[in-house]
Amino acid sequence: PQDSSSSASSKQQQTKQQQHTFSKPLALSRLAQYLMSMHRENGSWAGTKARPLVLMAEKPQTKSFLVVGYEYPEHAGNFVKNRFGYHFQLAAESMDAAAKFDTSFDSNVVEVSAQHVQRFIEQLHYMMDSA
Repeated sequence: PQDSSSSASSKQQQTKQQQHTFSKPLALSRLAQYLMSMHRENGSWAGTKARPLVLMAEKPQTKSFLVVGYEYPEHAGNFVKNRFGYHFQLAAESMDAAAKFDTSFDSNVVEVSAQHVQRFIEQLHYMMDSA
């Protein structure tokens, strides 16, 4: 039998892991895809109303945020090149932010330190508006 302290510790670890599900690149990317699909289905982001989506998830263990950028084509079946990797790079370089690009995953995913994340998002908006 387990003692109550190890059982409580196990439950705390499970809760901690569940709280940070979206701090994994694949999970956050899938959430972005799901949200974009839902908005397309209900017509709010269809055709010329299609907009890019940026999601962030906190990674407390590294004191950083995972940032995912996702673009959806204006019309179903079309292909759109995801430019977020390029824009993420420009935003990070323009402010000397502590950003980590995972080249083994999609270029539309970047990890930014918690102290720089707000300014990074502001720079990202500026870079995308001027492109």
